[in-house]
Amino acid sequence: LLSMHGKDLEEDDKLVPTILRMFDFDDMNEVLEFAAKVQRLIADLPRGYDNPLLTMNAIATRSTYNYGTYGGHDDPSRRTKDSIIIGDGVLEFLIESGLESSGPDFVHAHEFGHHLQFQIVDDLISSERPNEASFKDDDRKKELMADAIGGYFLAHDRGGDMIAREIGVFERTAFSTGDCSTDQEDHHGTPAQRECAAVWGASTAARAEERGEFVLDAEVFVNAFHD
Repeated sequence: LLSMHGKDLEEDDKLVPTILRMFDFDDMNEVLEFAAKVQRLIADLPRGYDNPLLTMNAIATRSTYNYGTYGGHDDPSRRTKDSIIIGDGVLEFLIESGLESSGPDFVHAHEFGHHLQFQIVDDLISSERPNEASFKDDDRKKELMADAIGGYFLAHDRGGDMIAREIGVFERTAFSTGDCSTDQEDHHGTPAQRECAAVWGASTAARAEERGEFVLDAEVFVNAFHD
């Protein structure tokens, strides 16, 4: 679990490598000039480097030796560290919204859900099942499943074991992370869809416990989500 701070952008040894990964430059002097321009723009923002919009994100990453990539590396032996990064802006938003009791836990559990996807969905896709094949390139469904996984874990007796009040807070957190840009390829689900996924995950945990099933098999959970 790692943090994301706006002030990191004030340091050349952190900003320059980021620029080099995102853009193509022919000359290092151009990179340094661009970094200085970025820093001047940030310094002029309200609250400067502490502006929460700079770190209003959380992400699950798969890192590889010398090559950090979002999707990781095909060769597991070159995979050195999987991480979850949560920005200060996200935490500030949750606090200002009155969601600080279990909101951060939901964000953490949601991102951990993506790491579970990295592990289990690839195996299911390799089985050439239609649901998983379409799921691979469906950002909205990936995000909704991560919401469901987070809700399942936090509500489960063997997970977060949260009470009803705490579950209500993380359901509102899920709602607050939705967007209405349904025509965009990277659309992550509407507020209602995000909340519904979290509620479904929490309800699935409760139903499984009532039937004495305790922790569901990952494949059973994924198939139930698709249904």
